[in-house]
Amino acid sequence: MKKSKPYQASEAKRGVKPKATTLRVIGGDMRGRKVRYNGDRSTRPMRDSVRESLFNLIGQRIKGSIVFDPFGGTGVLAIESISRGASRAVTMEQNRRTLEQIRQNVADLDLTDRISLTAGDAFRGLGALMHQAHAEEPDTPWVFLMCPPYEMFQSRIKDLNRMICFAAEAHPHGVLVAECDNFFDTAELTAAEWDVRKYGITQLALTELSSVQLP
Repeated sequence: MKKSKPYQASEAKRGVKPKATTLRVIGGDMRGRKVRYNGDRSTRPMRDSVRESLFNLIGQRIKGSIVFDPFGGTGVLAIESISRGASRAVTMEQNRRTLEQIRQNVADLDLTDRISLTAGDAFRGLGALMHQAHAEEPDTPWVFLMCPPYEMFQSRIKDLNRMICFAAEAHPHGVLVAECDNFFDTAELTAAEWDVRKYGITQLALTELSSVQLP
């Protein structure tokens, strides 16, 4: 089994003031629209090329689905999902300042009725949101985007695997994609039929929720 390299947040340069910038929606109805990013280095925006690969992997599955993005970050994954045809997105973010930036982007793009934002710890609060979504729309398929800070695949791997199992148990009709760095051994993910793709330093691991082996 490949051992994970100790995580080092090289992008978190202490003492350097974060520089605000913009990201862009790269596909769908809102292609080219701007998403503001406050530059906080604790938030790691997915590279455009990887984001494009992610949505290519999902393909038409995104259309009409409910998208869960429990580690909201910049919010661009939820926004991109709506642009590409998702019926709605549910996202969480623990950092209040980051959440307010997502909220502003959602408002600027007139998506407040399509993207649900919740402040809080995804490991504690996501379950209730998933149960509510399943109760309201039991037949709508899910797309679950699990893109936490890379270091969580070391420090919180048990919790991440519980999240995968909980999603599969709540609603088995859908697809889950986990984004991790290239040092993480994807064999540590909960047992499922994983399709792992590598893009430079990034890995995307995709599985059907129905293939997840529940404990």
